[in-house]
Amino acid sequence: MSRTLFTSRALGDLKDLTVRESLRAELSLDALVFMEQSHSDIVRIVDATSVTQECDALVTTSKGVGLAALAADCMPIVFTSPSIVGVAHVGRVGLVKEIAIKVVDQMRQLGAKEITVTIGPSICWKCYEVSPEMYEEITRLIPATATSLESHALNLQAGVRSQLESVGVSVIDLGICTLENPLYFSYRGGDQSARAAGIISL
Repeated sequence: MSRTLFTSRALGDLKDLTVRESLRAELSLDALVFMEQSHSDIVRIVDATSVTQECDALVTTSKGVGLAALAADCMPIVFTSPSIVGVAHVGRVGLVKEIAIKVVDQMRQLGAKEITVTIGPSICWKCYEVSPEMYEEITRLIPATATSLESHALNLQAGVRSQLESVGVSVIDLGICTLENPLYFSYRGGDQSARAAGIISL
């Protein structure tokens, strides 16, 4: 049985090491593994001995090991199956690099059968306007992200849903916008250093 948590401002800034350790203890985890995130497509397998990893997705088969993806508008995404779990930090770049699909591939290589994905609090399409040039580029690569030429706003949640459903994975979107909801950190809303997290463990 896996446990999932999407933190908010109430639990503090998870870039702070003290906050991380406090949360690990509160969740009674043997380890809580974080990432040095760089919008890569790197997926790493970790266990209780692992330290912070340079990647944008983590997978584990170890009970008592929490996996954390920091976010403040990007999507913190958790992947659940009976004996394997994963987490990913997915923004516009990660979507293009198909990192969510790569997490599914890694989990399946480790034996996962039925995988369910949950998209945590992240900026919604109504709030994610980009340049017309970027809009044209991304929607050409991932048509599901399209909204309208007039708004040139990207629907990242629809984009990742389309990718995951194409490989047979069911997706739940919590539908919480980090910019609209004051309970969450938002980079576009001015929280340029603070981060919340999506966390999962077996």
